[in-house]
Amino acid sequence: MLFYETARTLLGPLFSLRFRIKVEGKENVPEEGGALIIANHRSYLDPLVIAYSVDRFVNFGAGSHLYLFPGSRPIFELVGFFEVNIYGGKEGDRSIDTAGKLLREGELVGLFPEGIESFMYVHRGSKISEFKTGFARIALENHVPIIPCAIIAEEEKEFFKIPGFLATPFVKHPKAKSGVELITYRKVTCRIGKPLDLSPLYDEPITKNLMDMVAAKVRRIVTKLYDGEDLERFLTGEKPFNFSSDKV
Repeated sequence: MLFYETARTLLGPLFSLRFRIKVEGKENVPEEGGALIIANHRSYLDPLVIAYSVDRFVNFGAGSHLYLFPGSRPIFELVGFFEVNIYGGKEGDRSIDTAGKLLREGELVGLFPEGIESFMYVHRGSKISEFKTGFARIALENHVPIIPCAIIAEEEKEFFKIPGFLATPFVKHPKAKSGVELITYRKVTCRIGKPLDLSPLYDEPITKNLMDMVAAKVRRIVTKLYDGEDLERFLTGEKPFNFSSDKV
């Protein structure tokens, strides 16, 4: 946390100046208590954008493939990241347990449920890929709100392409053999939505159907924030919104 806050204080203004970051809805992040920040994900800059935009310390989940790079683990631990296995299984369960422990301790946890999908299709018309459902289980099991967050860049450009022969040992994806394009931003808005109250769902069995419903609904809300639609419901709260019963 010390390293994170020091870097945020010293480098944050320079980072904001370079990428021209605008923050909307900063007041929607509660000052204390566990909460799950869920955001879209198109660039490795995304955790830095959120870290600059949110005043509290955020424990980010980092994809397990990133830990395969030599020397990456101590760096991630230094900034407070924890490993998330994007392929599921027992390692995926361990990721869920880690996130749950942090939330029960009153921490903020930041996750990007698209995983690597948007990195594989950076030129696709739809900017937000399908959400994996693990985060829904985490929120429901630990009785915490979900804070939807949209990262919107007016300008995107490729700054490096990882060749396929280098990408495939680390990334298990059919398109990895064609290479992975990494993009950077310019003129970025971090739009943080109102916390979503899942409490009416806490007594329901956590089934696949329930997790699918929560994940799909949160994705639609993040998409609304990304597109600048229904902001009076999802950003300012001028219009009420009941997560369990209202349509998006």
